[in-house]
Amino acid sequence: MNLLSQVEPLQPVTDGSPRHSSVGQWSEALRIKAWTTLKWIGQRIKAQQADKNLRVCESVSLGEKRFVAVIQVDEERFLIGGSSSSVAFLTRLQENKTFATSLTQQVGKIS
Repeated sequence: MNLLSQVEPLQPVTDGSPRHSSVGQWSEALRIKAWTTLKWIGQRIKAQQADKNLRVCESVSLGEKRFVAVIQVDEERFLIGGSSSSVAFLTRLQENKTFATSLTQQVGKIS
């Protein structure tokens, strides 16, 4: 007995339903999952940024591994200087002072 004679021939689907309805459902489920994941990532990034109390506002390289930087901690700003082996506090920046004004004052104190 031949094995092919025992197999029923395939019949085309004629009930009018879409042939790949599961693909559409899968695609929609994937789209919803991707949107939920992106929303979750966005919330995590916002939470991490909100938790940061320390940030570097500006930094200027002075060459030979030296720099000055404005650091903000909560609502206060500080001018610091650094080299390859140390970091030094220069001054606390007041609200109405600019970086240039504070730097000029500090240079005047040194001279």
